[in-house]
Amino acid sequence: MSNSSLPSGRQAPRQVRRLTAGGVRAVAFWTAVLLPLAYLPALHVGLVESSPGLFLALLVTNVACAVVGHEHEPGRDDEH
Repeated sequence: MSNSSLPSGRQAPRQVRRLTAGGVRAVAFWTAVLLPLAYLPALHVGLVESSPGLFLALLVTNVACAVVGHEHEPGRDDEH
């Protein structure tokens, strides 16, 4: 009685790493897409003048997410 759908001992860490990396890329991609929606409200409330470091952190986070998530393909299933 064996379960052939379970990965072997050597494949499991590689598969987990691949799935985790795919998930991180997906989250970074969508964060990079959606984070600019926070720019207009931040500009409207005067965040740039009152806390330029926080606004800079928002921009740096957006760039970092764009770099990490640039290889994500939204229509592709990362499990294959």
